[in-house]
Amino acid sequence: MPSKELYIGCPVQHARQYLGGKWQIAILWHLKMQCSRFVELRDVLPGISEKVLTQELRFFESSGIVKKEVFNCSPQKVEYSLTPKGLTLIPVIKSIIQWGYSNLQEEKVTRSMTSTPVDVIDELEGMR
Repeated sequence: MPSKELYIGCPVQHARQYLGGKWQIAILWHLKMQCSRFVELRDVLPGISEKVLTQELRFFESSGIVKKEVFNCSPQKVEYSLTPKGLTLIPVIKSIIQWGYSNLQEEKVTRSMTSTPVDVIDELEGMR
């Protein structure tokens, strides 16, 4: 097993911190166009626990990927949005979606063979 020290400074390992978790891409994708409240994020990510969502949001916030804004009202309102640094991950995620969809097409897994990766991205963006 290679030493973890071999990966220090590796750009792939660095990027995987933000895109390698089970929920990370989905969280970022849902924040790409608008800010969201915690409950809104939880509701669009079926199966995610509140604990995991909290951990991921804290990680993204501490990394400068997500901004947490607390509004001073009663009840207190908190919204999450992507920072400019976080927005730079969206083209990467789109590329992952395109690659995944292309391979799904080859495997004839789910979608109609007439759709293109761009159609899928447009459809996903329309679902937000």
